[in-house]
Amino acid sequence: MIIFEQFVPALSTITFKLYYNNPSFTQGWFAKPEHPNSEKQKDSSKFLKEFLEEMKAENIRRHLRTFTQLPHLAGTEQNLKYAKQIQKEWQDFGLDSVDLVHYDVLLSYPNKTQPNYISIVDSLGNEIFKTSLAEPVPEGYEDVSDIVPPYNAFSAKGQPEGELVYVNYGRTEDFFKLERQMGINVTGKIVIVRYGKIFRGNKVKNAMLSGAKGIIMFSDPADYCADGVQTYPEGWNLPGGGAQRGNVLNLNGAGDPLTPGYPAKEYTYRYKLEEGVGLPKIPVHPIGYHDAIYLVDCTPSLHTLVYDITKQVR
Repeated sequence: MIIFEQFVPALSTITFKLYYNNPSFTQGWFAKPEHPNSEKQKDSSKFLKEFLEEMKAENIRRHLRTFTQLPHLAGTEQNLKYAKQIQKEWQDFGLDSVDLVHYDVLLSYPNKTQPNYISIVDSLGNEIFKTSLAEPVPEGYEDVSDIVPPYNAFSAKGQPEGELVYVNYGRTEDFFKLERQMGINVTGKIVIVRYGKIFRGNKVKNAMLSGAKGIIMFSDPADYCADGVQTYPEGWNLPGGGAQRGNVLNLNGAGDPLTPGYPAKEYTYRYKLEEGVGLPKIPVHPIGYHDAIYLVDCTPSLHTLVYDITKQVR
């Protein structure tokens, strides 16, 4: 029996800071004179040369490191600090104006005191295994605080219990293969799928339409690890404890779930939370592939199923 322990706190409306540059930067190129001045051409060549000199691997590496070394979920203080840092840099670049624009959007955060996990219980109800509450901390990151535990934003709360069923990538054809050709019904069960092929939110939608009561997602090494490359931090392959995060909304470009199709400003009409667009109705949780392998190994009926559905539906 598989049990979800999903302690996602209630969703809340948070002020989110967005940043953008003035379109005059683009206009400066398309508004060029019909008869260019040679002196101005020299200036343009100078600016182009300076721009290209900035496009170096070491500069890209430095900028990437600057903006990824600390956790910065949307709506958090660290995220705002980065936004202001980018604003200052763009101003230093000479852009006409760089503004921070406020939007009140619905955001989703994990419960820090009760992290989500998946567990296996025996026939007596004893918990015999549970997935990792956090990812292994690489050397050099021991003192970094506010590391975000594995979670899928906007997942529903709940603690469903049920049998585990593997559904490949969670696509429509995967559920069709499982139900129509293999005779396996996932109604009232918990499904486990691997990331890839389609957006994670569509996997959740397909699971809901098929009657599943919960969905687990993991990154398959076959999709996320290259041959001959070590796992992070020795190499760039995904380690076994690494879990892919991300939201699981089904908005189809509508924007904020409470103000779909409209800017999420203070004057905009808002739906009630239970009326929000694209919000999942079942718990969703990501895990690393080490935990996924253990779940499959502890569920003998999944071995043949994993092989059959994977080899026939790529």
